Amino acid sequence: MMMKNTKMLVCAMLVLVAAVLSACGTNSANGGQASSPAGSSKPQETAAAAPSFLVEKGFLTYGTAATFPPFEYMVNNEFTGFDVELGQAIAKEMGVEVKIQSMNFDGLIPALQGKRIDIINSAMYIKPEREEQVDFIPYMGLADSIVVKSGNPKGIKSLDDLSDLTVAVTRGAVEEINVREHNEKLKQAGKKEIKILALPTGNDAVLATEQGRADAFLHSSPGAAYLQEEKPGVFEIAGSFGADTKIGIAIRKGDTETKTAIEAALKKVVENGTYKQLMEKYHLPAEMSYFK
Repeated sequence: MMMKNTKMLVCAMLVLVAAVLSACGTNSANGGQASSPAGSSKPQETAAAAPSFLVEKGFLTYGTAATFPPFEYMVNNEFTGFDVELGQAIAKEMGVEVKIQSMNFDGLIPALQGKRIDIINSAMYIKPEREEQVDFIPYMGLADSIVVKSGNPKGIKSLDDLSDLTVAVTRGAVEEINVREHNEKLKQAGKKEIKILALPTGNDAVLATEQGRADAFLHSSPGAAYLQEEKPGVFEIAGSFGADTKIGIAIRKGDTETKTAIEAALKKVVENGTYKQLMEKYHLPAEMSYFK
C-alpha cells in the first residue's frame, strides 16, 4: 500500500514539473515581461532624459496661444504650426508625448509659474521684463512688421508715424510692450503717443485693422508674410523694426533641470535636420535661424 502511494506521489510530482516547464516555454515564445522575443525591436533610445517633474507623467505639457501663424494656429480644430511640430520633436527626443494647453497669451506666464504647464512654447519674444519672470531657451530670431490696410491710406512707414494713431496689439504680447516703450520716446520728443488697442488674440488685432477700428497692427515678419498669403490684397507691410529680436521656449525661473533637458533635446532636433526641415516647411527664411 505504501509503495503504491509512493508511486502516485512521484507521478504527481512529474506532472507538476512538466506543467511548470511548459508554462515557462510558453512565456518565452510569446514575449513575456521577463524577456523579449527574438527579433523584437528595442525601445527607441532618447537623446535627453525628461525632467523628473512633469505636470503629467509621460507628457510634456506646454502652453500656447494658438493664434499666431505660422508658429501656432488652428486648422480644422487641430493645432498646427512651426512651434507645434518643434514641440513634438523635442518631446520625442525625451521619450515623452505632448499635451497642449491653449490659452490667451497673457495667461501663459501665470500658468507656468503656477505649475499648470511644464514650458511655454508659443513664439514668446525674449524681453528683459519677461526674463525677470522666466528663463528662456532661444531658438529663432525675427523682426516686427507694421501692417496696414492695402494702399496704406495714412502713409505709415515707421513707429514714429503712428503718433496719435490707433494700433491694435495682442494684450500682454511683445507688440504691446514695444508700443509702450516707443510711447516714452514720443513723449520725450513732445509728440502725441500711439493709442493702444490691446485685444485678447492676434486674430482680433487683424480684424480690428481690417474693420477700421485700428490704423495698423504689429506682427512678426513671418506672421505678416503669412497673412498676406492668407488675405491677399487686404493688407500690406508698411515698415519693419526690431531685427535683433529673439524668441524662445520659456522655463520656470531657476528650473535648471527642465532647461537642461529641453536644451539637450532641441540640440538633437537641430543636429538631425528636423529644425531646418520645419523652417522650410513653414516658409521661414534661413536668416531667421538661431543655429547658424
